[in-house]
Amino acid sequence: MPVLWCLFAIEVLGGILRAPTLIWNEIRLTRSLALLQGFSLYPGEHDFGPIIGTLHTPISHYLFLPAAAIHDPTTSILAGSLSACVVVFSALGVALVRAAPPVSGRRIIAAVSFLFCGFLIVESEGAFNTAFGIHTDAAALAFATIAGTLVCGNRMTTASSVWLSAAACVLAIASKQTIAPVAVAISLYLAITEGGKRFALFLLAIAVTGGSLLAFLLSVLPARAFLFNTLLLAAHRPLKPGYLEILAGTYRMGRLEALPALSPLLFLAIWSWMAARPPRKIRELFAANRWIVFLMASAALIPVSMKAIVTVGADVNHLGFVLYFLFVAAGLAIQQYFTDANLVARLSSRLFLATGILVSLAPGMTITMLASLRNLGANASQTAYTYNLRHPGLAYFPCNPMTSLLTDGKLYHLDIALYDREIAGYPLTPKQLRSGLPRSLILVALPPGEQIQSQALKGVLAGFVRSTDPELPGWTVYRRAP
Repeated sequence: MPVLWCLFAIEVLGGILRAPTLIWNEIRLTRSLALLQGFSLYPGEHDFGPIIGTLHTPISHYLFLPAAAIHDPTTSILAGSLSACVVVFSALGVALVRAAPPVSGRRIIAAVSFLFCGFLIVESEGAFNTAFGIHTDAAALAFATIAGTLVCGNRMTTASSVWLSAAACVLAIASKQTIAPVAVAISLYLAITEGGKRFALFLLAIAVTGGSLLAFLLSVLPARAFLFNTLLLAAHRPLKPGYLEILAGTYRMGRLEALPALSPLLFLAIWSWMAARPPRKIRELFAANRWIVFLMASAALIPVSMKAIVTVGADVNHLGFVLYFLFVAAGLAIQQYFTDANLVARLSSRLFLATGILVSLAPGMTITMLASLRNLGANASQTAYTYNLRHPGLAYFPCNPMTSLLTDGKLYHLDIALYDREIAGYPLTPKQLRSGLPRSLILVALPPGEQIQSQALKGVLAGFVRSTDPELPGWTVYRRAP
């Protein structure tokens, strides 16, 4: 057991150390930093000023405020990734401990189940991104996990737990709109297991808490601009080219990553149905296996997640939502049958537990972690920050918005945010474009592998020539033509 915990800690640390290498972590953390420095996150369709592409409510951005307050990009991103991990894994731990069977050693059982889920999350590309990335995902997953946990305990759901579950669902949806199917899954689960009264109470609680939160947000934020960014722009995103191939590839990836969790779920569900004497009804089966609420959440998220994956701007983290709830359901199911009176169920659950952990172990992560430690400062965020300190006001980094905020206290357009507006059908006017650019635009620099995507900035670079800079090795650099 101690060896497994050490291996898990190494894998988690290795995942956190990789965070600064992903440019998107800086981009997303910039929104929290901008919030901290008093910038508006929600410029309207006709507003002037910098646009950094905020498509979600500020709730999840508050999670990363402590990390954003650190005045060093690498350390700040590491702290942000750590915050995401703590939030996600804490919610997972609460769910497993709360649902652990009431027997001697229940916390040990919950701990082993946690390792089962934890290793699967770390080794799944999609789930890894949701748990370790600086994004709205961490807050959404944590709130949704708490919502499911409140209705999947060992006893009948009380009215207060229904209200708390609904409130957690609302906060999850406010963090990330695409997690809304979790609320549908929980409401259906309550309807099946506890009848129409609890179902109606949950819907009422969703309406009251959701309406209250929306009213509060509209009262403290520019309402029209807020809805423009979070609803209109978020909804008007086209499909990626070759989306059918993307769906096929996602299915193949998801099928392999889901197998260690899907196998025990299918076996234990069928066993619970077949072994009951007299045979159970659906309602009794669901009530006896309350982990099914997380399985329903995983299934409910599939259509929305698949649609998101083939949409421009989305990534594999949407598959991670489906897999995460599948892993939680498997962990809860295994620990439920870990001490079952029936020998077959008990041994099967333990076999599935051991198999899931073994296939997810990655001892080689130690080597990767050492390499990450050696190259910790060699990332695009730190390079841009150092360059700006040495040459204040000289360069504009359209993919590194944190740089100017940390060095000059200024915020400029983010290229991908301009692109998002263009593909949604709301391109900037020339005056709007100028309002979010440096007054003296001499040099534009892009990290290795990145290129300008927005037509607006491509037009700006028409008067620039391709160049190099010894302090930006491997970067794409443009200088204003003499």
